[in-house]
Amino acid sequence: MHDFVFLKLGKKFSKLSFSEIIYAEAVKKYVRIVTPKKVHLILASMCLVEKVLPSSQFCRIHRSYIISLYHMTDFDSDVVYIGNKIFPIGKQHKGILQERVIILSSDNRMDSDDNEQNITSIIRNINDSKMADS
Repeated sequence: MHDFVFLKLGKKFSKLSFSEIIYAEAVKKYVRIVTPKKVHLILASMCLVEKVLPSSQFCRIHRSYIISLYHMTDFDSDVVYIGNKIFPIGKQHKGILQERVIILSSDNRMDSDDNEQNITSIIRNINDSKMADS
């Protein structure tokens, strides 16, 4: 599998590594793809962009946003933080983000059986993501 995509920008095709993408944002009929160096505006649907970006590295958190899990710094049940930028988590996307990331908790209320089940579930999700990306 490739770790990049080519964006059609006018008559030119520009290579963009997945690791460079911070987030994608729907803007009417376009998608704004934001990297640290540049912002690209392409004529595409969010559904298409979501299909192209590997699910092991990206997560759709809102009808208007797909974020890079690598660049995400914090999140709670309502928002995702990438640096000092805040992204809302849509109602339909609430549980998806927590399924895509590995969470280690300092919450001592869980017993060891719950921890084992959570770890097994995390490993299963990672393996499922790898198989889906293949």
